[in-house]
Amino acid sequence: MRVLVSTTPMEGVFAPVVPLARALSAQGHEVVVATAPQLLPRVRAAGLAGAAAGPNAPDAAAEAVTLPEFASGTQPWRIGAVMFGKVMAPRKLPELRALAAEFEPDLILHAPVDLAAPVLAAQRGVPAITYGTGLLLEPELVEVMAEWVAPLWESAGLPPDRHAGLYRYGYLDPVPRSLQPALGPAAGIARPIRPAVPGEADDELPDWAGKLGGRPTVYVSLGTVPIFNQPGAFGPLLSGLADLDLDVVVTVGTDTDPAAHGPQPGNIHVAQWLSLADILPRCHAVVCHAGAGTTLAALSHGLPLVLTPRGADQFPTAAACRAIGAARVLEPDRVTPAAVHDEVATILADDSYRAGAQRIRAEIERLPDAASVASALVTDGIRMS
Repeated sequence: MRVLVSTTPMEGVFAPVVPLARALSAQGHEVVVATAPQLLPRVRAAGLAGAAAGPNAPDAAAEAVTLPEFASGTQPWRIGAVMFGKVMAPRKLPELRALAAEFEPDLILHAPVDLAAPVLAAQRGVPAITYGTGLLLEPELVEVMAEWVAPLWESAGLPPDRHAGLYRYGYLDPVPRSLQPALGPAAGIARPIRPAVPGEADDELPDWAGKLGGRPTVYVSLGTVPIFNQPGAFGPLLSGLADLDLDVVVTVGTDTDPAAHGPQPGNIHVAQWLSLADILPRCHAVVCHAGAGTTLAALSHGLPLVLTPRGADQFPTAAACRAIGAARVLEPDRVTPAAVHDEVATILADDSYRAGAQRIRAEIERLPDAASVASALVTDGIRMS
């Protein structure tokens, strides 16, 4: 079987599909990942074949903020909606068509924000499966993006899809039911899959990582998207943790030099990127922005969280984690050194938060792994509606 994986050039969107793409390849299927040039080195490093399609994220974001649709609303997801629906989809679709004409895929796997892929799949009569990256996209976001990509469907001679093509054939859901009880438009076509934990369990860590373990260790991240992980956003987090009796492991993203954060106390270790599969087993709690990848990775290890949502899908993710008792949440106007200090101290001292996270860990461990899902996609057939 030939499988075309269509994804946007963002680590948090690509990483969730890596185990499944690898599993399909290992089972003898031909897999090609279609994404923007900036992500192709990452695709190849993951051991997958890649092909260029669509604009790089910085270029798409720069164009998005100039469009009137960006200025017409204040929702946290607004810039993403404009970037994915008004910029990336129309620019990617022609290149994706050309790639598909040569590759002739039997199946298309695509990210929920990769809106060119469903149009291509419908035009070619090929099933398209949406792979989830976190909670289901908010209905208002899907409605807006569906409106913006409707001209792409019409230009292909197809009736526009009310959900932008996301829930026509199948949906791979990486979120345990306790965090997401209702599946809305994906109900009936959803298939559970264990969420990916970014990195490899045997990746090399810095020398200081081997000295962790004498006291609690807290992992801190604001993700991989530059608008969320700018150096200034880390200030209250690092200041609030500096005088606690614990070790702090911080990743600041590959776009930032750790030196930009200045000298740190001996208990704070700053790196650009670390394998979560390797560092999280050494940790006792996580402070992050409620990005789906980091949050699900933390819960996969049963770690309680302090969440500081800032945009995109981070607010509903934070609310869901708080509701099941695995996290405390600091809204943007409450992120101060004192508040960070107190919230981290609380989740380390109050065992109920760890218990909440451990319940989700057990639920995640019961979800089918990528290899099982890859086999099922082939042997069970794909629901088409």
